[in-house]
Amino acid sequence: MSVNTCGDCNVCCEVMGFTGEWAEFDRYKEAEKYGVVYGKWQTCNKLCDTGCSIWNDKPRICDEFHCYYITEELIDKYKPNEFGFAIYESQDKKDVYCISTDKTLPPEIQYLNNKKNLDELIGEVEVSVGRIRPVILITKQGNLVIRGKGI
Repeated sequence: MSVNTCGDCNVCCEVMGFTGEWAEFDRYKEAEKYGVVYGKWQTCNKLCDTGCSIWNDKPRICDEFHCYYITEELIDKYKPNEFGFAIYESQDKKDVYCISTDKTLPPEIQYLNNKKNLDELIGEVEVSVGRIRPVILITKQGNLVIRGKGI
């Protein structure tokens, strides 16, 4: 049995951010120490052609983050850089976030365009983690609750 790895996927380094307007997500306040500039819907300044330039000594927020593709051993179809969405749980573990790599379309259109695949992914995650939680689709243009009450 193989274990899922990030491999060539850098989605978390391209859309998630934890400096500037999203500084609240840097719970360890280490961005400045590592010289990371990774603002809202920008690519991390430490991402280069070969991946993360500080991979061996990176902020804890990066080291601790794993999307469900990794933690739940989802099938290759759901690898974020190929699927177009990364799915993970909120820090308080109450919600599930599905963040889009598409920075052009509003959430309602992205959901309608990808409804079947996103619903299948959410179903896989619910089975894997053994519980149902609100799911929020996060896009550059806004958020959309696609399951439950959410934020």
